[in-house]
Amino acid sequence: MLHTIIKRSPLAFLIIWYFAGIIVNRYADIDVRYWLLTSSVLLTAGFIRIKNDYSILLILTLMISLGGLNHSLRIQKENNHISHFIDETEKNIIAVVESSEAYSDGRQKIIAGDLIINEPSSIQCSGKVLLRIKNSSRRYFFGDSLVFSAILREPSSRRNPGEFDYRNYLANHHIYALVYLEENQIQVIEPRQHVLLRRFANRLKYGIQDLINRSMEGEPAAILQALLVGVRGEISDETEQAFVDSGAIHVLAVSGLHVGYVTLAFWVITGFLRLPLKPRVIITILVLVMYILVVDVKPSVMRAVIMASMVLISKGWEKQVNVFNSLAAAALIQTLIDPLQLFDMGFQLSFTAVFSIVYIYQRIETLLPEKIKPSELHNNAVKYVFQMFLVSLAALIGTVPITIFYFNRIPIISMLSNIVIIPLIGVIGALGFAQVILGSIWNWFNIAYGEIETVLLIILQKIVTLFSGIPGAYITIAQISMGTLILLYIFIFLLLNTDKMKIRKGLVFGLLIAGNIFIWKTVFEKPQMTVTFLDVAQGDAALIKLPDKRTILIDAGDRTFHRDYGELVVAPFLKREGIRQIDLLILTHPHSDHIGGAPTIIRNFKVDQIWESDIAAGSRIYQEIHALADSLNIPVLTPNSGDMVTISDNLKLYFLHPSERFLEKHQRNYNDGSLVCKLVFGDISILFTGDAEEDSEDYLCYWDDFLKSTIIKVPHHGSNTSSTAHYVNLVDPEYAIVSVGLNNKFKHPAQSTLQRYRNLGSTIYRTDVEHAIQFQSNGKIVKIIDWE
Repeated sequence: MLHTIIKRSPLAFLIIWYFAGIIVNRYADIDVRYWLLTSSVLLTAGFIRIKNDYSILLILTLMISLGGLNHSLRIQKENNHISHFIDETEKNIIAVVESSEAYSDGRQKIIAGDLIINEPSSIQCSGKVLLRIKNSSRRYFFGDSLVFSAILREPSSRRNPGEFDYRNYLANHHIYALVYLEENQIQVIEPRQHVLLRRFANRLKYGIQDLINRSMEGEPAAILQALLVGVRGEISDETEQAFVDSGAIHVLAVSGLHVGYVTLAFWVITGFLRLPLKPRVIITILVLVMYILVVDVKPSVMRAVIMASMVLISKGWEKQVNVFNSLAAAALIQTLIDPLQLFDMGFQLSFTAVFSIVYIYQRIETLLPEKIKPSELHNNAVKYVFQMFLVSLAALIGTVPITIFYFNRIPIISMLSNIVIIPLIGVIGALGFAQVILGSIWNWFNIAYGEIETVLLIILQKIVTLFSGIPGAYITIAQISMGTLILLYIFIFLLLNTDKMKIRKGLVFGLLIAGNIFIWKTVFEKPQMTVTFLDVAQGDAALIKLPDKRTILIDAGDRTFHRDYGELVVAPFLKREGIRQIDLLILTHPHSDHIGGAPTIIRNFKVDQIWESDIAAGSRIYQEIHALADSLNIPVLTPNSGDMVTISDNLKLYFLHPSERFLEKHQRNYNDGSLVCKLVFGDISILFTGDAEEDSEDYLCYWDDFLKSTIIKVPHHGSNTSSTAHYVNLVDPEYAIVSVGLNNKFKHPAQSTLQRYRNLGSTIYRTDVEHAIQFQSNGKIVKIIDWE
């Protein structure tokens, strides 16, 4: 059987092992010398006559070794790597533009390499830098040298469990530093040689954008630019989100559909010129290569161009093409050039979608009853719609594990929306390329096509908005692990091959084993409580997942004119955890850095109750929370010092502060009016303190030994107005959590405050340093979860 697979699709089979080598080195980080030695030994062995039984094993091992070697070579950081120069000092830098993208608000994003840092002597650096420029109107071209002085900043890493890891994403594109500039801070030196192919491609891209803007405006022009040259910076956030929610965001990424139009256009043009077959093939392939450069070498376009080129070559030289080998060839070429592309989400989705459309479509068609197979349908319209549905279904099935892994959602509506949107995009794309070709010859064509395109694109927007607004357009589910991702693909493969008896038996057997593991795991697994102190910058938010799966959210982060941490951090985290309901929302006091994100939570999740300190506030956020609670019939309670809630036999919540008498004297001091509560789970206790300060702590000290806690959320972000010596000594925590923003203007936390906890031997965790902190406990011991 193995020999049969290798014979049919040898490259598709071999590349799996090459990828395995890349993945092994990604996580094991093996020294390049070992990979080099292994590859050399295996290559030498290949020249020695060995038994045929071991030849396949030798080849597979060699592919693994070559994958690991390639990856290891690409991630090496020599002494001159740009990451070694990141600090708080301003540097004089020269960088060469590789690609740029402008946005409608005047921002511009530039990726630059070939860095030279002058400090004081010139140092040639490896690695790339991402420049973010404000108030920019200039167009930058490949090869432009940028001279500027700036501080190199490290990209932010994942701050909360399951968040998008921006630093890792940039590293996969060899970008290791960020620079923020105004355009007037940059001196541009154009290269002496202006005939660089990439510069010419840049000019083509800008020319296409200008041509579109002369005949169209607004959102239709922005969408057409995205469709033709992959520039999405002009599209509004609302429109882009509508494409996401309708399951049609993939059409805004230039890929196989667009490459198909370019191929068809120039195949027709070369045919009209009556060129021989082979020159037609060569010219079309050269045009496709130029298109790769025009769209800034996007992985999906490169994949499509390689596959299209192989089809054209097979036509010109009368050879047969295996689709899986073509797909494997495209993936191999791209990962030979840059093995880190394997970990790029766009690369994964692009190749998986094409593979799914070919393989899964065939399997679905095989499993369908004879009467409803597309080949048996006689009505062409019905046949076309049904085939489009099956193609969408195949693509959805194949890509849904990756979509869940990255986005925590299943775009159910995409099966229907793509039946309408894909054909319309096909028409728009074809007319768009015709507009570019003919409009560049005579402006009248540009205007005429622009009018037609505007109407079609407005219709597209309305269709996308319609589908995105349908209830249940997508399902939000909990984040899955890499292991679960692999298991999902194994399950999909087995399910699609249930027409084979052995696989059908294996599937049933596997499901029985999985069911038993799940049942016995729930029987023997002791219930755990998980507490997550989220990194919401200069604010507070902590989620408690009780052993019975109920949830308590204490505070919800800040909301300013620019940022809502409820929307940016808390709500996404809850969705990744699969949480749809908050059983209890506790708002310690009405300062925006604690309650600012609450309106977002109340709007997007079912909140059973809100408990807050009995302090009336006049802020807009406070009024908004109460208006939402009133409209949604959410009870708002104000617990007092001495109140206790029994959650279960060994789980209790005690409210220690404030008392009514205290609030009568301190109504104007929101911090001192903070709700202070103690959660006791068996032998483990956690003290949540809000922003309680010295006056509050004087009252709290009357609780004496009852203040003793395993974990404390350090009051008021570790300021010097809280955590008094007597109070801290009574609490005597093993762990002290400081929820604080990096480089905050208040200079929190105070070193004197931290020292008091250190003197007690407490382990201090800070959200500005360690980011989110997660604890898990069974009521007897507490352990830190290494979520990173």
